[in-house]
Amino acid sequence: MTAHDDRGPWSRSGLVKNGVSSREIPGLYVSEDHSIEECVKHLEGITKPTYSHDEIFGQYCHLGEYIHVPVEVAFEYAANVYSLEEWTFSLRSLHHIGGGLYKGKEFLAKDTSIYVRAEAYPDSRVVDYPCAWDQGDELWMRYHFRFVDARPTIRKPGTIVLWTNVKHPYYDRATEDLPDYISKPRARTDRAWVGDIWPHFDAIHKIEIANLKAILEHRYSKL
Repeated sequence: MTAHDDRGPWSRSGLVKNGVSSREIPGLYVSEDHSIEECVKHLEGITKPTYSHDEIFGQYCHLGEYIHVPVEVAFEYAANVYSLEEWTFSLRSLHHIGGGLYKGKEFLAKDTSIYVRAEAYPDSRVVDYPCAWDQGDELWMRYHFRFVDARPTIRKPGTIVLWTNVKHPYYDRATEDLPDYISKPRARTDRAWVGDIWPHFDAIHKIEIANLKAILEHRYSKL
């Protein structure tokens, strides 16, 4: 390796490898071992004409949407926790209870409180909403957002919103050895458990991201 290799902001020699070359790792599918023709056949083999709901939404729920407002506006709006009262389907009546933690009402289920934080990172335009039903000690429900400038991405002014949820084990009624603050509210018979709604997360979040788009474009699309 010459000095020229390390002139950029990153150093190849500084890549953390723990003493293991990638060529030593079994199971990697890379161009050094396969021709383009082999790769095309492999892609065709692992691409299916249809997928089950669980294959797509079983563990991860990914959404994306274009919003015709400046990315700074979209990020600033979402970074304010009170925006959740407007664009979510059912989270209302937020109030601060200390240390950046807010408590509100979740109208998807009877007599249910929700606890939430809005953690915003301006440099990357990331907003995370860690939250949980019933208690605020472990915010295990995670809503991850990134707001991307649409101009270099799709050659249009505006914002691309990327939203991901991950299925935590607490969602699943089959998960055992739970803390009491999860097992007791999950056992309630007078309401649904949030995990029962997981199969519909993609659908409910499609409604909500459409709400987010409608609010922002109605108010700010002329900026």
